[in-house]
Amino acid sequence: MNKESPTATPLVTHREFKLLLKPDKFPTRRALLEFNEMLEKIASRLDVHYEPVESIDSQLRIVQFYDTKNEDLRRNKLIFRVRQIRQGCWPDDSWELTFKCRAEGYDKAAGFDTNTTFTKLQKKKFKEELIRGETPGTMRSIYSNNVIVEYPGIDVGSFPISRLMEVLPHLQTLGLDPNETLSVVAGARVFEIQATLGNFSFGHGVTAHATLALWARPVPDRFEPLVAEFGYSTHVLGAAKEEKAQAAADDFFKALQLPLQDWLASGTTKTALIYGDEEQAG
Repeated sequence: MNKESPTATPLVTHREFKLLLKPDKFPTRRALLEFNEMLEKIASRLDVHYEPVESIDSQLRIVQFYDTKNEDLRRNKLIFRVRQIRQGCWPDDSWELTFKCRAEGYDKAAGFDTNTTFTKLQKKKFKEELIRGETPGTMRSIYSNNVIVEYPGIDVGSFPISRLMEVLPHLQTLGLDPNETLSVVAGARVFEIQATLGNFSFGHGVTAHATLALWARPVPDRFEPLVAEFGYSTHVLGAAKEEKAQAAADDFFKALQLPLQDWLASGTTKTALIYGDEEQAG
C-alpha cells in the first residue's frame, strides 16, 4: 500500500493513477484500439479483472492554463485551468473552470481553502494522485485539492488576478499583487482527445474507469500529438474492507509499468509540459 492509506487522509475522495506515455505511440485510432487490447492481456496476466468497452468513443476538449508572467500561481503550487468540452465537435454551452492546489504534501494541499463565491455551482474533489517513481515499477503520491465550476460565456483572454481573487477569496491571503495579469501559459491552446477504454475491478466494490487522453497542438493540416496519459481512478469509499482492494490497485499500477517501459514518457504530469519544466509536483 502507499505510504499513506486512504484512512490516513480523511479529505481524499479519489485516488487517481497516471502514466505519461510517448505521443508517437498513438498516431491513429487503430493504435488506441491495439493499446486497449494489450492492456486487457496485461491485466489478465496480473490477475486483475478488466472489461474493455464495446466501442471506444472519444471526447474533444479545448484546454488552457492561466498564470502571471512570473508564474505566481505555479510558485504557490496552484493551477488554474479553463476547459471547454466539445461533444461530436460541437462546443458545450459552458466552460469548465478548475482551480487546484497540487503539492507533494497532503497538509499543503489540504490547507488551501477552495471555496468559491459560486457555492451552488462548485464541485469539489480531493485527489491522491499516484504517479510513477524514479524507476519503472515504483510510485509516489502527490495531492490535488480541486474545485470545479461550470460557467457560461467566459472571456478567455487576459485579465487581472484580482478577478480571480473575487471568486476565490483565499487567494487574497497569499500576498499576490492583485494588479498582475493572468494570461494563457506559454500561449498554449491544447486539444485534448479523451477516450474511455474500459473498467477495472479490484474487489470489495472498488472499481475504476480506464481512460487515455492525448494532448495535441491545433496545427493546420496535420496531427501533432504532444503527450498521452493513461489513467484510472478509484473512489475512496471510507470502508475498512476496501483497504485490500486499494492495495491491489496500487500493485497493478506498479506492475503495469514494467511491460510498458518502452511506452513511458519522461515527466509525470501534463501540466509540467505546458509550463516547460519537470517539476515533479506540477
